[in-house]
Amino acid sequence: MARTPKSASGALSRRVLVNIKRDQTTATPRVVWAHEVPILEAIWGEGNVQSVEPETLDEGFSPKAAASMLVHNRVQDAFRRPSQSLGLGWVFCEDARTEYDRLAACYGMHPEVKQTWVENVFGRFQGGAFQMMVARPELEDLPEDQLRAMLLQSGYQLPIVTYESSEAERAAATKARKEFEAADKAALVKLADEYGVELG
Repeated sequence: MARTPKSASGALSRRVLVNIKRDQTTATPRVVWAHEVPILEAIWGEGNVQSVEPETLDEGFSPKAAASMLVHNRVQDAFRRPSQSLGLGWVFCEDARTEYDRLAACYGMHPEVKQTWVENVFGRFQGGAFQMMVARPELEDLPEDQLRAMLLQSGYQLPIVTYESSEAERAAATKARKEFEAADKAALVKLADEYGVELG
């Protein structure tokens, strides 16, 4: 399959948080890909779709629950930040044609012209404007959390601990998980190559 070079658009589409002002009293937060924002602006009007910094979600966040809140278990793994759990900053790496069709189904038809919203904003897929918005990345372009998620989806397995596991097995599993979480981008990209992680 042909790949759209990154240099053609100069930017990659990332997962972002926006606040959509539907009327004077209603605003809806929504996580979308950056290439969806022009469609939302066309639907709701310019100025009614505001980007929200990921740090806003993490205000007041604590990585661990207070011991008094853990009635049956006084030890608990650290929580992920809300911005991490939502995958903000992840890079779009799917097929452009499939995404164009998804957006057509998701946002539907323009109320005044016989076009889908995605066609109204970007033109027909064959025109190439949409492909320029969703340039295909390389593994090196993906953030570390996204690389870890794709590795786990592609068959990379961490040791599983059960109630029958020995202390040595538990310790080995804990060590393996910590090493996986601490791995830098270069190590994750190398693993992704070894496991045949594919983009799009």
